[in-house]
Amino acid sequence: MSFVRNWGFAAAAAIGISLGGAIADHHEDAIWKAVHDNSVRKDGESSRDAARHPEEFLRFLGIEPDMTVAEVNPGGGWYSRILGPLLKEDGKYVGLEHNPDVYAEYANYAANLRAYPEKFEAMRADFGPNAVATWIPASAGLPVDEASLDAIIIVRALHNWWRRDFFDKGMEQAHAMLKPGGVMGVVQHRIDEDFDGDRMAAAQKGRWKQSDLVAAIEAHGFKLVEASEMNANPKDEKNYEKGVWTLPPVLALGDADKAKYEAIGESDRMTLKFVKVE
Repeated sequence: MSFVRNWGFAAAAAIGISLGGAIADHHEDAIWKAVHDNSVRKDGESSRDAARHPEEFLRFLGIEPDMTVAEVNPGGGWYSRILGPLLKEDGKYVGLEHNPDVYAEYANYAANLRAYPEKFEAMRADFGPNAVATWIPASAGLPVDEASLDAIIIVRALHNWWRRDFFDKGMEQAHAMLKPGGVMGVVQHRIDEDFDGDRMAAAQKGRWKQSDLVAAIEAHGFKLVEASEMNANPKDEKNYEKGVWTLPPVLALGDADKAKYEAIGESDRMTLKFVKVE
């Protein structure tokens, strides 16, 4: 396995070439079909593939259709509708929505989180009989059995783990649920390394410093084995009034400078692959 720490945009082209070759070699395999030939995905969802690179990301992590894979904070289900069908026949999908108790003071949002298992059942036919819907962090015990997961995917969620004060507990539970050598894949909005605010100030913008996030995760028994620039966006200025939510798809400022933010596109994101090492 290649051990790479790649913080700059310079390696993006090389990584893109490598991944492009891998995709060509696997044309129309299970991952390709889950992304490109998947009737479960909603109309318009594939338009965001160019900013999110789901096929490249799953290959980067080494995901296989016979694995047990958990997705943190499924939200609207954009990644769920790729992962569920991919794992339906030979693997197992686990949805780890954020625990509603963590958001108790936000009644409407907490109610939405609490309804996740019920909403998931409506998609059961697409995800298979073995799929599981639960919450992280679990209030007692673990969300699923110890050492039962091959991989955990956490996409654009870790700023909230810090903001809501469950980063440590979430990481401890993620570590416990993973098999020895299991993979944790992270995509996270990025802030510049010279940002002079603290971790919470970055999180309030929806972001982390890449070096700081790596250190925080590695402190919980993980090791960074590879970093990719597949989701980098050098046009992202990172200093917006409404944080990362100023950019698409949220466009928090509404019509104000909408064309400008649409031209910038989705946020600059780090893409990281960790393994459980202790």
